[in-house]
Amino acid sequence: MLSAPSFNCPAYLGSDGIMRLAEIAYKDDKWARFELGSEGIFKKSGSYLVPSIPVEFHCHGIGEYDFSNLDELDMDKINALAEREGIYCVPSIFLPHHQLDQFVAVMKAFHEQKKKGNYPNILGISLEGPLLASFAGTPEKGNWAPLKEEWKKIATCGQYGLLYTVLSPDAMTENSYLKKYITPEHPSIEWIVDTLVEAGVKPALGHFQKAYPEETSKLITNVINTAQKRSNHAGSTAVLTDHLFNDMPNNFKHTWRTPQERTQRLEGLKSAQLEQWNIESVNTLVGEVPGTLIRAAKEGLLTICMNFDSEHVDLEVARRVVELVGSQGIIAMTDRIDTDEMCGQSLEKIEGNNLWYQGKGYVAAGSYTIDRLMHNIRSIGFNEQTVWNLTSFVPLRAAGHHLNAQAAHAAQPFSFIDETKGRNHFKSHVPEFVLA
Repeated sequence: MLSAPSFNCPAYLGSDGIMRLAEIAYKDDKWARFELGSEGIFKKSGSYLVPSIPVEFHCHGIGEYDFSNLDELDMDKINALAEREGIYCVPSIFLPHHQLDQFVAVMKAFHEQKKKGNYPNILGISLEGPLLASFAGTPEKGNWAPLKEEWKKIATCGQYGLLYTVLSPDAMTENSYLKKYITPEHPSIEWIVDTLVEAGVKPALGHFQKAYPEETSKLITNVINTAQKRSNHAGSTAVLTDHLFNDMPNNFKHTWRTPQERTQRLEGLKSAQLEQWNIESVNTLVGEVPGTLIRAAKEGLLTICMNFDSEHVDLEVARRVVELVGSQGIIAMTDRIDTDEMCGQSLEKIEGNNLWYQGKGYVAAGSYTIDRLMHNIRSIGFNEQTVWNLTSFVPLRAAGHHLNAQAAHAAQPFSFIDETKGRNHFKSHVPEFVLA
């Protein structure tokens, strides 16, 4: 169990997103006092307690581990790294065709260990691909079109902890990278989505072709409708997205990554007309594809994943999306990897930002941690309820993880936030009122 320093805490942010005044004292690895008052204002207190830790919901690697390197995947050590950082993690994997059976074996082994209570900091596993209409900076060998029997293998992993798979609803249309590989034996998108959702695997929409945004928008709506038909999976977490604005057709410039580009940032933000964005105008100003995703999230039909590292997407753009959709419909993702290789693809950084690039110059991944994203979200004016919705409560809900569901004797993670010292995480037994 992680030990926390002794502290006195005047506020408590519950998993319901409500900040309350409190009198909380923690000493010698136990609660000396735990009393809650009425709803309060965090900024007057300077510190608060949360019965959770942040979630790296879309993460490609931690420490020396590239999650797409199945041959060297060590879940015990990955869980230990996540626990040390004080995060939950959903490893995101690029899957080459020849490793499908190996992936199924990895998922079965993962499930067996989870049943024994191991890997508590790994919520589940995700796939990026393999059905991507545009793979951009992602590894090409992780992009392929499964046949029905192969999709069934992927779908069976839902019972073993596969939470979602990123797919392109327009992967079979003209201008899709995969179009030339599609045969009459390949299943339709409707069949694929129906098979995945029935098995408990969420479709995460992304990596769209860019030639026919209106057609792609209609296909997005079809996927959402297909997924929502499954009553056990209906609602905002039935469908997810990959990172909003990246690798999709947009009507505006959403990021300025190099020092030279940033000289045009203010003019670019002005041209984007952020102040005019609303649900009625978003398809026109933002683009048919991102606009359709934003509208669906606002209507509670899907949950958007969006990067707040300031480099995938400008923070002013990200701020406007949160204002439109609300923090209950968005997950802050890092797209993080710490190594300079991903699924056998060499990565490098360039001067001016902290993104990882592949050999052709495409952005391949991010490098910031979830704590850095929390700092960024605060920097654009959002309160702590919004910060924790985006980085913990919403991704936990999307992963099907319920806070405080442990037995009364169990220990769960907590975060103590001090404005002057940052975040301190620890585990402790759950106070009775939390379980009530």
